[in-house]
Formats: sequence, structure tokens, C-alpha cells
Amino acid sequence: MKYRKISNDEYDIHIIKNNDFHTIDFRVFFTENVTKERITYRNALVDILTYATKKYDTKEKLIKKCQDLYSLKPTALSSRNGNLLVTKFGISIIDSEYVEKDNLIDNILLLKEVILNPLASNKEFSNRYFDIVKKELEQETKTIDEEPRLYASINLLKLLNNDEEVIQSGYSDLNILQKMTQKSLYDSYTDLIHNSKIDIFISGNIKNEDKIIDVINKNYYFNNSFKSLNNRLIIHSEKRIEPIVKKEIKNYQQSKLSLGYKLYNLTDYENRYVSFVFNNIFGGGANSLLLRSVREENTLCYYITSYVNRLDNIIIVNSGINKNNYDIVIKLIDKSLQDIKNGKFKENDLKIAKMEVLFELSNIMESNRNIIDYYYGRIIFDSEELEKRIQMINKVSKEDIISFSKKMNLDAIFFLKGDL
Repeated sequence: MKYRKISNDEYDIHIIKNNDFHTIDFRVFFTENVTKERITYRNALVDILTYATKKYDTKEKLIKKCQDLYSLKPTALSSRNGNLLVTKFGISIIDSEYVEKDNLIDNILLLKEVILNPLASNKEFSNRYFDIVKKELEQETKTIDEEPRLYASINLLKLLNNDEEVIQSGYSDLNILQKMTQKSLYDSYTDLIHNSKIDIFISGNIKNEDKIIDVINKNYYFNNSFKSLNNRLIIHSEKRIEPIVKKEIKNYQQSKLSLGYKLYNLTDYENRYVSFVFNNIFGGGANSLLLRSVREENTLCYYITSYVNRLDNIIIVNSGINKNNYDIVIKLIDKSLQDIKNGKFKENDLKIAKMEVLFELSNIMESNRNIIDYYYGRIIFDSEELEKRIQMINKVSKEDIISFSKKMNLDAIFFLKGDL
């Protein structure tokens, strides 16, 4: 695998040469500082821009063009990562070795149409797809409370925010969405194009690099005036002495319990490496303490798991329980954490947790998309090289896990009480 970076005033081009796959992936990343309004608007933008373009002005025409060029329909996604919002557009192309003609350049130009030639006029998006996109996002937002696990998780994040609204769910805000117009969405589009950090990636069996670079430079123009990005990590200040607890009753069959822990004063080593090994021991692994204690030994839940978000500096525990088991499950979760703080876990727990984390790392290079995300993460989130990550995960000790556990603070509990 060979990596090359080419910079100009508006963006960086990243070329990753490999011949491991039958496809070539081309992606354009826009990175900016997150705001609640931007999340909602970017969710709408990724949908409306991939419906149609000015040149291919119906969904059917765009799909037909992709079929002619041996590529999948262009995709787009917007996601919050700590203090940053990442919006990416991409197209996957069958390598020209397996089709009748060299189709890479044409696909690069097609994605340019999607991003830079939207179905809009007079600085407003066309009503043809605007109403569809808006209604779909409104429906998605309104039906969140029909999915109890998701509903509980989002409400826990609201409690963790402590009125600061720094940890966003990534879902659209209904109040912002209902006020959205064709013009305000177009204004958000120009904000994305002109004020983001832009990175263009291509990964696969790439030939004639200089020609590709020339095509990109001649066709991708953003009039960009990007300034700077915030610190990617969310840093928590004051600790709650007692967690805030919110209980809500809804007509669900199963009750949902979500606990949110904030992490304080972590070292870089703890944030990058110890957090993932700890999480697998605690509740994220196939043999975790929470799984053994709450589910297997006491049969008090339908499921229980934890996950760590290192950019948010939080650990979340989610469980499906019987409503009458709330108190005992809370106690068992706390006991599992106290056991870790007191070193009451086996070296084999540590060994298995490391193996699970290393297995996840082994999948990083399994596709061109993953490879692009890996290099993007190294640029934006200052991620380490894969070899360094493996080395540091192997280094994590029992003492590291104990020290990390003592930097956790239970900040919020959300209990969604169902019929059972």
C-alpha cells in the first residue's frame, strides 16, 4: 500500500494505492465545528444532494448514469465526532480491469455533479425533492420514541449535557427541521462548501495519478475560506456528586435502563487505548463482568452492554430489564465497577479484552472504505498508525485498568419504565 498527499489552497488530495479489492473508492470529506443547527441541516443536505443534480435532475437519471459507469449510486453521511461534524460524499467504482472501459475519471466527475451542481436555482433547492427530504427526516425524528432503546439512549445524552448541549445525538432536531426552508437549506449548503476543511480521498488500484489529480483540480472548486477546527475532544469540567436520575413511563413491553459515566483527567494513553480495553472488560466484550454478573449469574436482564466514546469522554451502559429489577441491577452494575477499581478481575479477563480489541483493529484494512476512514482518522483525529495501536493495546496492564476506572463518574441515569 502506498500513500501520497497533494495539497492546494482549498483542499488536500490523498491517494492510497492498493490492489487488494475489485473496487476503487472516491470520497470527499467536509469537516467543521459542530452546532445543533448544523447537525439537522447536514442530515437534510446529504439526502437532497444524492437524490438528483441539475444535470441528472431525477433520481432515476442519476441511478441510470451510475449503471452506465459501473458504479454504485453516490452515498453521503453526516456524523458528529466529539466537537466536530463530518459530512462525507462517496462513490464506489468497479475497477476498470473488470469492465469494458476505464470509468474512474467519469465517476470522479459524477460525484462532482452531486456535490457542486445541486438541483437548485436562485439560491434555493428545488421543491421536487425538498419536501420529500424534509418529510422523511420529520418522520424519522417523530418515530424515535417508537424505538425504546434509541429513545432511552437519546434521553440519556440530554441528561449528560447538563444544559450545555455539547454532546449531540446526531439525530435531527424537530424544531429546527420544521423551520427549514428551501433557501435556508441552500444557505447551509454554501456554509458547508465554503467554510469546511476539505479532504479528497481515492483508494484502490489507481493508475495515472497525475491525470486524476489534474481532473480533480480542474473540476473541484469550492471558493473555500476554512479557518480552524475546535479541539476534537469534549472535556468535562464539574463532576456531579450524585447522578441525575430521570424515570419515564411509556407503553412498552420491556423496560430500558441507560447509565452515563463521564471520564475526567484522562491521559492521552488512557483515552486512546486503555478506554477500549477497560470497556471490553466492563460491559463491551463477549465475556464482560456486566454480562456475567447481571445476565448470566442473576438473570436480571434481557441484554446488557457498554460502549466507550473516547471523543465524548463518556461510557454508556444500556440494558433491557424488568421494571421491578431496577434497584438490584443498578447495584450490580456499581459492584462490577467497584470490583474493577479494587482489582477484583482476572488476568484472563484482561487477556480476552485485549484479544477482542485487537480483532476489531484487524478489520480496519478490510475494504477501501475502511482504509480511507483510517487515513482520515489519522489526519483529523490524530489517530496513531495501526502498528502503534496494536503495540499500545498489548501494553495495557491491570494497573492501567484500575487507574482508568477511578476516573469514571456516574453522571446520569435514564430509566424507561415499560409494562414489564
